Amino acid sequence: MNLRQRLQAFASRHAKLRLPALGGRHGTRKPCLLLAWDVGGLHAAIADGSGADARLLGQAFSGEGRLRAALAAVLDQFAAQGLARPRQAFLAARHVLPVVADLPVAPDKPRPRAQMRELVQADLEPALAEFGSLWSMGALMQARGYLDGDERQRISQEEALRRQNRQSQLRFGEIALEIGLIEREGLDECLDLQAELQNLEASVAAGWLGRSEERQALWLVCGVGERAYREWRETVAEAGLHLAAVLPLAWLASENDAPPADAQRRDASLPRISLELQREEVVAVCRRHERVVAARSEGRVERRLSSDWLTRLIADWASEPRVALEIRAIHGEDDALIAALAEDLALTTGHPCRALDSTDSRAALWRNLLREGSSRTSGLPRLVDKELRGSPWNNPDLRRLAALGVVLSIIGGVEGYQHFRLHRLEARMAERQQQEQERSRSAQQMAQVSQQLASLGKSLDDTRRQLEPLLADRARLDAVLSMQADLPELLYMLAQSIGDDAVLDEVHNDVTKVSGAAVHVLAWSPSYTGAQAFVSRVAAAVRDRAWGVAQTEINERAGRSGKRGHEISFWLLPEEGELEAAAPSDATEPKR
Repeated sequence: MNLRQRLQAFASRHAKLRLPALGGRHGTRKPCLLLAWDVGGLHAAIADGSGADARLLGQAFSGEGRLRAALAAVLDQFAAQGLARPRQAFLAARHVLPVVADLPVAPDKPRPRAQMRELVQADLEPALAEFGSLWSMGALMQARGYLDGDERQRISQEEALRRQNRQSQLRFGEIALEIGLIEREGLDECLDLQAELQNLEASVAAGWLGRSEERQALWLVCGVGERAYREWRETVAEAGLHLAAVLPLAWLASENDAPPADAQRRDASLPRISLELQREEVVAVCRRHERVVAARSEGRVERRLSSDWLTRLIADWASEPRVALEIRAIHGEDDALIAALAEDLALTTGHPCRALDSTDSRAALWRNLLREGSSRTSGLPRLVDKELRGSPWNNPDLRRLAALGVVLSIIGGVEGYQHFRLHRLEARMAERQQQEQERSRSAQQMAQVSQQLASLGKSLDDTRRQLEPLLADRARLDAVLSMQADLPELLYMLAQSIGDDAVLDEVHNDVTKVSGAAVHVLAWSPSYTGAQAFVSRVAAAVRDRAWGVAQTEINERAGRSGKRGHEISFWLLPEEGELEAAAPSDATEPKR
């Protein structure tokens, strides 16, 4: 039994030993499938629901290098355990990379989905390229279980020795094949996998999540090649499952981790720095109030993990007075290192640091994948099919097409209804024609019809005469309403027209004039010229409101103080009124 087979057997036994609870008591809802897809294989679990009372029903592992074969293998393992096949799946993939992006977009005003995808892809492409460069042939062989750490070191030393002695230059895989540490089939598998990881696709399936952090825009994005994402969806669909959400495997195990129950319970408001020991990479995530605010990663490249290296990686985050540190082993081969690393980090940084082995990390991974995948508002960026497509109503062409379809449907419905009515009318006409042909019409019947028509015409005339006063009253009321709308402006114009040469005495409204819209104005001026000037100013002011001055009279009359002067009387009427309008210049001579 080689190393790869031993790892698979161990993972299978380990899956049956511990079933971490995701909540309280056993739930009764439909089960869902949780998948963690890494270069080393596929870990899977079945949970009985997505609520607080959900728990794991079983776990499985497959070391197959292709998702299709690995998924079939874990489903067979679940069938052997007597578990029903779920209908829904959530996938956490190492190939999906999360990034804290700097986008020139306000989180509350995102751009259209196509523009956002272009901006996100520009930030994701360097991260995807860097991730692919981490996977050397030695890293892939070790991750796939063909080599262990000592064998990988042996091949690296052999490669360096040959280069130093200037012998025939063989690459890493060829040396491993030559000394019998790998079969040709395994080498070809690693070569194909390396090509997939290092060759970037032109299009990226991306998800994003924006929020404001300390009045600054903070965007969490994730992405993977669109071809790979499409292949995952098709593979899961072929197995009779619905792929509800895809999340990055990085960040997920340390997301919203519950605080410990001992005396070292940490304050949720403190910055929390998580160091995830992934294969060939250390991923550092800084969270505030349990939300990601910064992240970075660095390749391990066969370096031995040390506290100095990890301290430099998080030096700027750990400079605060109080910080919660944790180091997580994502894979079992790092379990032996984390306890000593945690102690060294606590001494180096001066902050308490806790260590979580791969078993704890796996339990947290299932818990967080179930929560983040099934939640409507995830705290991490994710790939959801309907979110990637976006709303179809954001497409103007589709909106126009839908509007055209609605119009055509209405036209078709109206036309069909008219055809139906026409058919019924034709049927009735045919029936009546048949009845009229069978019935003899007498002259008396024709006279009766003529008499009825005459009576109906007379009734119509009477009704018209009865309606005419009502129509006249309605026209008068409409004019009154129109005058009421203009009355404040007219009064304001009258007030503006008053000067040193005239004063305003009275303003009356007469509903008997011009269908109810008339304003009677009385004023007084010490001179006839002043009276004419006042009338002219009023006429010029109300002309813009479509009103005019009519029936102007200027008569001599003593003022209120007994001073000799002239009384001014005129009507303000709408221009369409039928009263005779008199221009201010046509004012009558004052009566002596």
